Amino acid sequence: MDPTRSFAVDRLGKVNQLLTNIELVMGNADFEFRSLASGETINPEAISSGESEAVALAAEILYFFDTIDPEKFNVLLLDEPDVHLHPDLQARLGKLIIAMLEEFVDKSENIAICLSTHSAPLVCSLADSKYVSIGTKSFEVNTVELKPTSDQLRKIAPFFGHPLSLSLNEDAALILEGEDDERVWQQAARTSQGRIKVFPVLAGNVDQQGELERFCVDLLATLYDSAIAFSLRDGDGVVDEPLEHNLPLMRYRLDCYAIENVLLTDPCLAVMNASWDGFVEKAAAWIAANPGHADIGMLQQATASGDRLRHTKIKEIRQLICAVLDCKKPWEVVVGQAIGTLTKNDFTNSNMLIAFLGAEMVSNIIFRKDECPL
Repeated sequence: MDPTRSFAVDRLGKVNQLLTNIELVMGNADFEFRSLASGETINPEAISSGESEAVALAAEILYFFDTIDPEKFNVLLLDEPDVHLHPDLQARLGKLIIAMLEEFVDKSENIAICLSTHSAPLVCSLADSKYVSIGTKSFEVNTVELKPTSDQLRKIAPFFGHPLSLSLNEDAALILEGEDDERVWQQAARTSQGRIKVFPVLAGNVDQQGELERFCVDLLATLYDSAIAFSLRDGDGVVDEPLEHNLPLMRYRLDCYAIENVLLTDPCLAVMNASWDGFVEKAAAWIAANPGHADIGMLQQATASGDRLRHTKIKEIRQLICAVLDCKKPWEVVVGQAIGTLTKNDFTNSNMLIAFLGAEMVSNIIFRKDECPL
C-alpha cells in the first residue's frame, strides 16, 4: 500500500482545486463542506450555485475517468460546462480536465472529450496542453475542423486566459516552474481571502520559464502603464545567488531546494497539527512499522538534519510527510494554507517559512500592495 496515495489526495484534492472559499472533506459519516477561512462545516444548501455546479462537474468528470472501459472507445460530451461558473473557475475546470488526461495517459487511445464553449478563460486554460485541438463552429455549418493549438496561442494563453487582469483587480502574473508550484500558489491565494493578488502562469521547465519571462516583459509593457509581474524559480541547491530583476518583471529564487521543502518548516507542520519534535517522533514510529519501505533513508535523513533538508531534494517524501502525520490534505494544500496565512508580523518573529521562501520575495509578492504599490 502506497501511503502517499489516498482518496482524499487523488480525488477530493482534484475537486477542491475548483473551489475558492470552501473545501470538500470526508466527515464522520458523509462528505462535508468546510470553510477555508474558519474551518467550520457549511450546509450544502448554503454554498453558491457556482460552487455547487463546480462540484457536480468535477464529480462527473472523475466518474468518467474512473469507469473507463479499456475494451471500448470512451467519449465524454461537455456542452458549455462553463455557463454557471465564475471565469476563474472556468480556467480551473480546464486544468482539471488536463490533469485527468495526464493521469490516464496510458489509456489515451481509448479516450476523447468533446467540449463546446464560449469561454476564453476555459479555452486558454486548455490551450496549453498537447492533448487539445481547437476548432470554431460557424453559423449553419455542421462540421468543425479541429487543429492542435499553435505555439503562439500556447504562449499568450496564460496571460489572456485570466479574467481578473492587472488593470481590473491588481492580479499580477506569477510565472512558475511546475504544476506543483501552481497548485500551491492557487491555494495560497484562496487561503489569503484575496490578499495575495497573483495568478499563476505555468512554465513546463526552466528553459520555458526563461522564454515566458522575456515574453512577459515585452507583453506587459504594451498593455499597462504601471505593469508588474513576478517569476519564481526553484532554489535547486543554489544559495545566496539572487536573480536580477527585469522590470516590470521581478525575478526570485526560492531560498530552499523546491517549494515542497517548506513542508518541514514550523508553520507548515502547524497546519498539520504537529511540531518538529512531534514529526520526529511519528517518523521514527512510522519507520519502525515500515522497515522495508524505499523512502526510509530519506525520512531518516530529514529527521536527523540540522537544517531540515532546506537545500536538499525531498520530492520523493513530500506526500509521505503528510501521511506520517496522519494529515489527509495534499501537501500542496498544506503549503498553500501556510503561505496564505502569513502576516507582516511574521517578519519580526523569525518565521522559518519566510526564511525558506525568501524574505524579499514574500514582501513583494504577498504584501506588494504596500511594498510595491501599483
